[in-house]
Amino acid sequence: MRIQGEMFRRLKTASKLLIIVGVFVAIVICVFLLGVLRSDILSGVRAYVGGEGLWSKAEKRAVLSLTKYGSSHAESDYQQYLAEIAVPTGDKQARLQLQLSSPDMALVRQGFLQGRNSPEDVAIMSMLFRRFGNFGYMGRAISIWTEADRYIDQLRSLADELHREVNSSRPDAQKIVQITDRVAAVDALVTPLEDGFSSTLGQGARWINRVLSLVGLLASGLLLLIGVGLSSAVLKQIRNSEEKYHNLINTANDAILVVDAETRFILEANNKAGEMLRIPEQQLVGKPESQFYPTEGNDNRSADPQFLTPNAEGRARSRELKLLRADGTTVPVEVSASPTELGGRPAVLGIFRDIRDRLEAAAILRRSEERFGYLIQNLSDVITIVAVDGTMLYHSPSIERVAGYQPAELLGRSFLAFVHSEDEPAVRAALERVTLKVGSVAPPEYRFRRKDGSWVWLESVGNNLLNDVAVGGIVVTSREVSGRRVLEEQVRQSQKMEAVGRLAGGIAHDFNNLLMVIRGYAEIVLEEDSASPAVRKSVETIVRTTESAAGLTRQLLSFSRNHVFRPQALNLNSLVNQLSEMLLGVLRDEMEFVVKLDSDACGISADPGQIEQVIMNLVVNARDAMPHGGKLTLETALIATDASPARRPSGLPQGDFVMLAVTDTGVGMDHDTQSRIFEPFFTTKKKDEGTGLGLSVVYNIVRSSGGLVRVSSEPGRGSTLRIFFPRVAAPPPAEPIEIPAKTASTGRETILVAEDQPDLRWMICQFLQERGYSVLEAKDGGDAVALAEQYKGTIDVLLTDVVMPHKRGSEVARRLSASRPDMKVIFMSGYTESEFGAVPDENLGSGVLLQKPFELDLLALKIREVLEARSRQ
Repeated sequence: MRIQGEMFRRLKTASKLLIIVGVFVAIVICVFLLGVLRSDILSGVRAYVGGEGLWSKAEKRAVLSLTKYGSSHAESDYQQYLAEIAVPTGDKQARLQLQLSSPDMALVRQGFLQGRNSPEDVAIMSMLFRRFGNFGYMGRAISIWTEADRYIDQLRSLADELHREVNSSRPDAQKIVQITDRVAAVDALVTPLEDGFSSTLGQGARWINRVLSLVGLLASGLLLLIGVGLSSAVLKQIRNSEEKYHNLINTANDAILVVDAETRFILEANNKAGEMLRIPEQQLVGKPESQFYPTEGNDNRSADPQFLTPNAEGRARSRELKLLRADGTTVPVEVSASPTELGGRPAVLGIFRDIRDRLEAAAILRRSEERFGYLIQNLSDVITIVAVDGTMLYHSPSIERVAGYQPAELLGRSFLAFVHSEDEPAVRAALERVTLKVGSVAPPEYRFRRKDGSWVWLESVGNNLLNDVAVGGIVVTSREVSGRRVLEEQVRQSQKMEAVGRLAGGIAHDFNNLLMVIRGYAEIVLEEDSASPAVRKSVETIVRTTESAAGLTRQLLSFSRNHVFRPQALNLNSLVNQLSEMLLGVLRDEMEFVVKLDSDACGISADPGQIEQVIMNLVVNARDAMPHGGKLTLETALIATDASPARRPSGLPQGDFVMLAVTDTGVGMDHDTQSRIFEPFFTTKKKDEGTGLGLSVVYNIVRSSGGLVRVSSEPGRGSTLRIFFPRVAAPPPAEPIEIPAKTASTGRETILVAEDQPDLRWMICQFLQERGYSVLEAKDGGDAVALAEQYKGTIDVLLTDVVMPHKRGSEVARRLSASRPDMKVIFMSGYTESEFGAVPDENLGSGVLLQKPFELDLLALKIREVLEARSRQ
C-alpha cells in the first residue's frame, strides 16, 4: 500500500491540471485549424468557379471569333481567336504541371495567370489541386476539366485547318462552312462540361462546408466532454489511487520488486515475482537481492554486484540478466531499474520480464533469416523490388551474375530505363496492370541491359506486395533465358533447314527419275547399229550431260541428308578440276579465281559428294567475305612428314597429309570470331543472309573423314582455311565394266517391275522385254502386291523403286518375300529418306540397291548376277 501511495504522490496535482489545460488548448487549436482549412478550401473552390467562368467566356469568344473569321476572312478576327483561346490553353498548362509528381510551380503560375486568374488565387488553387485532385468532387471536376481540354485541342486543330484553308490560293467556301459547323459542334459539346464543372465544384463546396461544420461541432462537444471527464477522472484518481495501483501491481504480467537502496533487501514484491522465483511473495520480503543471482558460471557477475541500480541521472536503466529460482534453475529476464521512495527511504523499483519466449523467437528468426539469406545469396533467379513509379528498391545478389551490376548500383534507378526500347511498352503495361490490383502478372520475355552494354533476355513474374509492410513494392522474379532463346532459334532454324532439305531431296528424287528416262533412251539409241556417227556423238553428249546432272542431284541429296555416303579413294585434284567451272558461276565478276594444284596431292579417302559440298561451302564463304571483290585461291598440296614447320602446322599427327586450302583477300576475322566459326548456327552475316551451318557442315565432314581444319586470319587481311586429309595411295584408273554380250544379259525369267513414274516404268519394261524377260508392270507398291497375289506363276525378280505411293519398296519386298522366298529383290532409288539408314546393306537383306540414274546394261547385269547367285545357292 505504501508503494502505491508513493507512485501516486509522485504525480503532482498541478501537473494533472496542466495536462487538462493542454488538452483544452490542443482542441482549440484543432478547431482553429479546421476553420482555416475550411476557409482555404472554400476560397479555392470560389477561385476555380471564377476561373471556370473566365474559361467559359474565353472559349465562347474564341468560337465566336473563329466563326466570324470563317465568313470575314479578316486576320484581326483570327488574332482575336488566338487571344481568347490562350485562356483555356494556359489553364491546361497549369493542370498538366500539377498532375506531375514534381510540378514546376513557375509554369503553374504562368498557366493560371494566362488563364486570367487572380495572382492571389494561384497558391490556393494549386494547393487544392495537389491535395484533393484525386479525391471526390475535386477529382471529378478535374476529369471534366481534362475532357474539356481535349475538346479545346480539337477546336485548335479546326482553327489551324480553317486558317490554312482561308490563306490558301483558292479557298474552298464549302470546306470553310464545314469547318465552322464542326467548330460549332465542338462548342456544343463543351457547354455541358462547363456546367458540370461548376456544378461539381459547387456540390463539393457544400459538402466540405457541411463536413467541416460537423467536425467543428463535434470538436466543441468533445472539448466539453473531455473537460468534464478529465476533471472527474482526476477527482476519482485521487480518491482511489491506492486501490488502483495495488491492483495494477498484483495483476501485472511482469515481476516487480522494491529493493532498499542501502541494505539491498527486498521491501515489496508482487504475485508475479513469487511465481517467477517459485517462492511465495510474503517470503520474498526481507531476503537479500544477491540470493537470486547465480554464483557459478554466472555471466551476470561484474565488479558491481548490485544489479538493480539506476543510471547516474536517476533514470530507469534496462538490462538483461538471469535470476536464480528456488529449485536451482535459472530464468532469463529483462529488468528495468528506476529510483523511488518507500516510507521516506530511498529504494530501487525493479520490473522483471520473462524473455524466454522472446529469446526463443529471436533464435528461430535468426535461423530463418540466415537460411533465407543463404537462399537469396545462392538463388539463380534475380529478385527485384520495384516501387509504383518504377524505381528499383532492392536487388538480390544474383543480379551481378546475370547483368554484371552490384545491387547497390541499381538502387534508386528506374527499372524501365534498363529495358530495351522495343520491349519497354509491354513491360510498362505489365507493371501498370500489377500495380492496379493484387495478384501476379507475367510480361513477355524482354531484354535487360547489362553493365557492359550488351543485352540479356529475362523471363519475369511480378507480384503486387505494395500492401505488405515488410515489402512495400512490386516483387519481380526474373530468370535469364538467353540460352533458351538461342536453343529455340536453333530449333526453328533446324526445322526450317529440315524442311528445305526435304524439299531438296524430293526434287532430287523426281529429277533422278527424269534423268533415268533420258539416259535410258540415249543408251538404247547408242545400241542401234543404224545410228550415224553424228547422231551417236550427240547422244553421247546427252549421256555425259545426264552424268553431270546426276552429280548435281547427289549434291542435293547430300544437302537433304538422304544421300548414302560411301568413303572411297579419290583423286582430289580431279575433283577440284571438275568443280572449277561450276565454282566460277558462284563467284561475282569482280573476283579473281586462281586454282593451284600439286600433282603429288591427289589421293584421299572420302565421299566425293561430301568433298564437293566442303569445297562449295568454303568457296561461298570466301566469296561472302569479299563484298567489294578480291582474289580467291583454291589450292592443293602434299604435306609430308618431314615438311618444314612453316608448311606443317603444329598438332598435325605423324604421316603424310593432302592439304586443301581456300584463301580470300576479304574482311578477315578477329580471334573471338575464329574461335566460334565452326559452332552450329553461328554467323557474322545478317539474319536473312546466312544460317550459320556452312562451316559447321565442313567441320563435321572433315572430321568424319579423319581430317583436320586450321584457320588463319586477321581483320582486314583476308582468311585462309586449310583442310588436311590423311594421304592414301592414288586411286587406280577406273576399270571399265565388262558388259557381257547381249546373249549373256538376256533371259526368260519373270520380273515384277514396280515404279510410280510412268515414262521410266515403260522404258524399263520395254528394255527387259527386249532382253527376253517376261515383265509384270505395277504402277505403285499397292498395285505390285495385288498383281503378285493374282499371278500364279513364279516371280524370279522384284525390281522396285524405294519411294512409291501406297506402299514403299521395302514393304513390298517384305510382303512378297514372305510368300515367295526364292524371289530376288533389286531396289532402285537415289532418295531413300533414311529408308535403310546410313548403311543400306543392314536392312536390305538379300536385296541389291541401284542408285538412279544407272545404265540399263548395268541393270541387265545385276539381274543376271542375282539370278545366277540364286542358282548357285
